Amino acid sequence: MISVLLIRKMAGLIEIALSPSILVYLLLIYLISNAVSFVLNTLRPRAFPPGPKPTLGVGNLLQLDRAFPFLTFGSWAKEYGVDTPLGIKRGAANVVVLNSGRLVHELFEKRGAVYADRPWIYMNTWVFQHDLRPALFYNSSAYHTRWRREFNNNFGPTVITRLRPVFEAEAARLLVKLIESPGARGQQFEDMLVCWMISVSSLGVCGRRPDCMGDHGFSIKHFTSCNEAYAALLAPSAKDLLPFLRYLPNFLGMSEWKKKALDVRKGVIAVGDQFLSAAREQRAALDEGKPIAWESVLARMLREKREKGETMFTERDMGNAAFHIVATSTSAPIAYFQTMLMTLAKFPEVQKRIRDEALTVSGGAVPMATDIPQMKYLEAVWNEVHRWRPVAPQAVPHVPTQDDVYNGYQIPKGTTVIMNAWQIHHNEDDYEDPDKFDPDRYLRHPLGMRTDKAHDPAVMEAWGARPHYDFGAGRRICPGMYLAKQNFLLGLAKMLWAFEIHSADNKEIDLSVETGLVQGTALHPKDFDLTLKLREGRTKEDIMNHYYQTYEGEAEIMGWKNGEFR
Repeated sequence: MISVLLIRKMAGLIEIALSPSILVYLLLIYLISNAVSFVLNTLRPRAFPPGPKPTLGVGNLLQLDRAFPFLTFGSWAKEYGVDTPLGIKRGAANVVVLNSGRLVHELFEKRGAVYADRPWIYMNTWVFQHDLRPALFYNSSAYHTRWRREFNNNFGPTVITRLRPVFEAEAARLLVKLIESPGARGQQFEDMLVCWMISVSSLGVCGRRPDCMGDHGFSIKHFTSCNEAYAALLAPSAKDLLPFLRYLPNFLGMSEWKKKALDVRKGVIAVGDQFLSAAREQRAALDEGKPIAWESVLARMLREKREKGETMFTERDMGNAAFHIVATSTSAPIAYFQTMLMTLAKFPEVQKRIRDEALTVSGGAVPMATDIPQMKYLEAVWNEVHRWRPVAPQAVPHVPTQDDVYNGYQIPKGTTVIMNAWQIHHNEDDYEDPDKFDPDRYLRHPLGMRTDKAHDPAVMEAWGARPHYDFGAGRRICPGMYLAKQNFLLGLAKMLWAFEIHSADNKEIDLSVETGLVQGTALHPKDFDLTLKLREGRTKEDIMNHYYQTYEGEAEIMGWKNGEFR
């Protein structure tokens, strides 16, 4: 009798398990458990760094300034302590904000091995999948370490001196484009700047100028569009905050973002292949014994792969590396240079002072790369623009690879750790009148700080303080900062030798954070509209002659003959 009842109960359970309704129940249980887990995770972890009280279900999201969250972080820092990590909840995600250079040094520098990772962004899995490894966002690994070594071997401070003729010629070529397009404004002016900015990196990675690669299918306009589409995917999205959105079917466009990500992937691969194609051409020329002094990054990788059986980098890795190296020469750099030019138009006395210094150092001739180290005011302006209006006010976040404890505060593994460069640069305790644009602060103090006992330069430099934090910090600091500095300062010095920079139509230039700036991939001027006027005493012939002279040096190391690419 008992066995019959048991069989009947089991049969009933099997019937329920096989019924369509059980699937609905299981789905409901899954959704409810995930919802409960998500809501509970929006609460602050135990011993988390101090911060504002989160709202159940959303954390501190509704309290942040949507356009400029770094301003909100700064206001909270004043309440909870500038030198204390700030703990907030972005939905269910843990976020810690560092609002002082001291904290950056303690965590990103002293504990660099722990804080060397990047946040995991779900959207990137659809772009990179298993065969693309982006150095900027790739997790800490042997591959990333090797990649940075390869980059520094070709673009580090001790190597870029070999590329001086390229810097010289490409900056002079920019002057030619500007003189041949008088009245260029807005997008046309920006396009010229972009071509100049990516020329050095393009020549470095594959041996060809970006606007001379049409035979390899490359187009600057397409590359820029592809890079912008890729950058748009990098911001944390709802899919990172609400995981269930990842599994929605493509109904009424709910999963259209997946298609967009795959389209971006195709674009990244295609552009990478174009760089690799140009590099193969240089590799073949080198193998034939042609006199080319500069073996590009990809050409050398191809040689090592052939001769040494190098397996660390696949050919797809090589193309992807080229895409990212050149891409880093666009969005943030163009934003910075736009801000620099707008600043000089806003403060003509600063512009004149740079020009006077350049002419004094060069003896009235066109400024050259060897003159730049002697131009102290120019470097002060470089630092002050980075401090005053940083293009990366929150930098690129770091992530600890293990649970960490700082001053008794728990920072769990996987926490997004943000360096609030804006607050660091505008801290009244460190900078006198920080909202004022004042390059002279870097002539009074090597770090631009207050000239009091508390900010003694020797003491500040001993704990690792920097002139600015616009290039990041720690093991993930931007490896291209030396290349960018050399290129920008030389280009600016030559530009001011030839031209005066004015606001278009004598409009008032607004660079205030409230109304004059826009936060996209980088913080940049809302309205970039300037005009250039050839300086009195300068002629088109002066500019053309300077370019022809610098071209000869560039042609020699790139192996160009008979005016090729001139």
